[in-house]
Amino acid sequence: MARVDKRFQLLMTEEELELLKKEAEKRNLSAGEMLRLSFRNEVYRSDSYERLEALKILSNLKLK
Repeated sequence: MARVDKRFQLLMTEEELELLKKEAEKRNLSAGEMLRLSFRNEVYRSDSYERLEALKILSNLKLK
């Protein structure tokens, strides 16, 4: 699959931006890379949660 790069703007307060920069610096990352990793982790976590919920529903179905 071809990779498609898209850009967007994220509005943050000065305080949020400073916190982001400090946390990124602690991890030796750029602020942008830290955001990308955070988004990737959140998508994976959400996807895993949805899978678990689907499995729970399927396990509760009764076979005829």
